[in-house]
Amino acid sequence: MLERYQWTEEIVNGKKSCNDDNMTLQFGVLGAARISGKALYQPVQDTAGVDLRAIAARGRHRAQSDADRWGIERVYDTYEEILDDPEIHAVYNPLPVSLHHTWTIRALEAGKHVLSEKPFAANADLARAIVDAADASGRVCMEAYHWRYHPMASRIGQLLESGLLGEVQSVEARFDVYIDPDDDVRHSAELCGGALMDLGCYPVQWARFVMPGEEPTVVSATMKEGRPRADVDTEIHIRYPNGVPGVLRTKMTHGTEFHASLTVVGTEGTMVATNPLAPHNGNRVVVEAAGIDEEVDGRTTYHHQMERFVEAVAQGGTVPTGGQDAIATMELIDAAYESAGLGRREP
Repeated sequence: MLERYQWTEEIVNGKKSCNDDNMTLQFGVLGAARISGKALYQPVQDTAGVDLRAIAARGRHRAQSDADRWGIERVYDTYEEILDDPEIHAVYNPLPVSLHHTWTIRALEAGKHVLSEKPFAANADLARAIVDAADASGRVCMEAYHWRYHPMASRIGQLLESGLLGEVQSVEARFDVYIDPDDDVRHSAELCGGALMDLGCYPVQWARFVMPGEEPTVVSATMKEGRPRADVDTEIHIRYPNGVPGVLRTKMTHGTEFHASLTVVGTEGTMVATNPLAPHNGNRVVVEAAGIDEEVDGRTTYHHQMERFVEAVAQGGTVPTGGQDAIATMELIDAAYESAGLGRREP
């Protein structure tokens, strides 16, 4: 567990770090998204040095419901009130993707640190605008790719760096799960939804993770539409600068069963990571040639993510899922939509 930090004005404003013991980092929440319970509220309650201060939502009753259940002190009617509250140090942004850049930038300009749900923005240009705003503000801005902060991600990286697989020959990443089109903004192109934006962004991240410094590019992409311009079944062929090919797949159609995996084939063996998305719900990392078959224990990915966010605010420094990493992920996503003929997402 993290030690408790003293949140002086200088720390919150990014001027110095501190490991002292007293005060609490206060979060404000934009919207009453369903993801917030497991992604923010529970980790905050379980993490030292951080608390839930206020929430605002389009419907006050929804905000009040979350506040009553999770012990959030204040309920506001507008997002602006969250940004104007001087006792709020950090903002969580789980709004529809079409609203990410607007409210993340406004929060940064208001002097708040930001934990933004993925994907960072509708497209790479807007992601760059967020990064510029974060750099100008001196605040922490983390994209909530929670998997990256779990010990399983570190273990995958160690196995790949060990050379046990030999030379990498191919990469395959997949994330499938059914999402009801009648009750979810993720089926709306107008709100910058789609399978690739919400689910496939994880395989994009996994593919980028396995070969650091070798950013893959899109060779081709095919997408099946549900609602107009909203992909529900997507396949992307990529290639790394060293010539290694890869395939990324994602779908959210009716009848789809949950599946999340990363497979890396090398000249000396194959590594299969099952459920790198949420290893706390059951996972395995298997390296066939080396006879490795492991389960990686640990608290939820969201708890590890929250601890890293708190550390970044308290001690300074960068985070793995922010800045140029967020831009590179969106560049590949943009290229896939363009290749499939649906066009990149625009708010």
